[in-house]
Amino acid sequence: MSSNENDEKQEKIDHSEEINKIKKYLEPGETVLLVSRQSRIAPGGTTINPNTIFATDRKLIIRNPTSLGLREEVIQIPYKDITSVELEKGIFTTEIAIMAPGLTSDINRFLKPTKKGLPGITAIPKDEAVKLFRIIEQGKSGRVAADQSNSPYDELKKLKELLDKGILTQEEFDAKKKEILSRY
Repeated sequence: MSSNENDEKQEKIDHSEEINKIKKYLEPGETVLLVSRQSRIAPGGTTINPNTIFATDRKLIIRNPTSLGLREEVIQIPYKDITSVELEKGIFTTEIAIMAPGLTSDINRFLKPTKKGLPGITAIPKDEAVKLFRIIEQGKSGRVAADQSNSPYDELKKLKELLDKGILTQEEFDAKKKEILSRY
């Protein structure tokens, strides 16, 4: 196996483990489109317990581990509640400022102020920030959809991996499999 294949396999395992940690916050049929973890070393990052940001086809989920990872706080921000989103590209990382008026006090506990002073997601890799920004923008307008470039075979293969790792139950696997096959 090549170095790149090992990296990709490790990345998938890491994402599966992260997704498993927020599984109880996902609605039936909800799909995680992006998983991004804040940097430990970049400006705005958290050295001990960085936040993990999940963009689904319905909402943002931000997981903030506390007490050296023994506890966690989670906030869910439906795209319909987000009134504005701004992307600020930096040299090392990129910031995404989010405004959701009804959730301002909750958001401020999870998000750090960006350079403009708005609550935002800081210290995430540039490419992931751009993807996250696009997902949020599409979500605000109600156009978010899972990546349609995958074939049904690819989607079923990913589902089978989740089943084998114990992340999905057999019933969840069967329901999702039926849903995927009905689209094609």
